[in-house]
Amino acid sequence: MRLPSLKFLKTFQVAARLQSFKAAAEELYVTPSAISHQIKALEAQLGVSLFQRGVRTLTLTDAGAHYLEHISDISRNSSRSRSSCRFATAAPSSA
Repeated sequence: MRLPSLKFLKTFQVAARLQSFKAAAEELYVTPSAISHQIKALEAQLGVSLFQRGVRTLTLTDAGAHYLEHISDISRNSSRSRSSCRFATAAPSSA
């Protein structure tokens, strides 16, 4: 199984946080249709529904909540790694 695109993961995180494809689209400077297509592609790749879509409502499924928690951990670890790399390159070398 291929890893999901980072773009799709970011889209999912923003849509989950805002509980709105329209608001996610505004934050990411794309159309709501683009958000919907990216989420559908991610759901197809994972083989699960991440959101329960209603009339003007959007809520995470149990699988979506679990996935959000998992990718949020990955995102935090990635941020820490970037910070660590910046710190290491800024530190004077002892050569």
